[in-house]
Order: sequence, then structure tokens, then C-alpha cells
Amino acid sequence: MMKIAFGTNVILDAAMNRPDSEDSLKLVQAVVNEEIVGLVSANTITDIHYIVKKRYGDKVARAAVQSTLNIFDVIPVDGEACMEALGLPMADYEDAVLTACADRGGAEYVATGDASFIETGMNKGFSADVMRPSDILALLNEM
Repeated sequence: MMKIAFGTNVILDAAMNRPDSEDSLKLVQAVVNEEIVGLVSANTITDIHYIVKKRYGDKVARAAVQSTLNIFDVIPVDGEACMEALGLPMADYEDAVLTACADRGGAEYVATGDASFIETGMNKGFSADVMRPSDILALLNEM
């Protein structure tokens, strides 16, 4: 089954029903339907809580974290992943950490809405291609 690492922005798009979040919602639904395996890095969990809490309060943030933990497999972020990320030729350290974690988790793709991550995350010697949710959905529809 295809493994996809999800960037924090894709999870937040779906959880917070942000504008233009339809493809993120569909991709998360594919995880729920067990059509794909969804992966998130451990730091995504804390980011989700922090961002959702600021907007909707602690109770909603905790529910969002619980849902994420129920749906996705969590890739640990340890010292080794952080050191590996430091060595990647990427300007955004958080993106580099996700790239390193995606590789460690065996992800084939990383789903993100971050255009600069898509541009800089390609061809860095890792097995996971960095793509928009819409592009990953198109691949799934071809299968």
C-alpha cells in the first residue's frame, strides 16, 4: 500500500477546513478509507495542537490531535533525524526534518501545499517525491 507523509499544512487544511482544502480533505479521507498509509512526523502533532488551539481553543485542539493520532502513523523525530535534516540542502529546516522523517518512514510521497518545499524537496537523494495533494490524488486515480 502506498505510504504518504503529510506536511502539517495539509493536515491543518483538512482539520480547519481552510480555503481550497478539498484536495487535502480527499487525501486524508483516503487514509481513513485505508486506501493509503498516512504518516506524520511527531513534531506535526505539536504544531497541530498549537495552531488549532490559538484559533479554536484547547478542547478543539486536543480533539484534532486525537483524530490525527487515530488516523495516521507517527514517525518519531529524534536526534538522528534532526542531524540528518541539518545536512540536507534545504533552506527550510522544518521541511528538511519532514523529508528525513518521510525517508525513514518509507514514504513514497510527501504531501504539502508549500510550493517552495515542492521545489526544494525534489531530487535530494531521498525516495519520497514532494507533491501537492491534488497531484497525489491524480496518481491514486490512475491506480
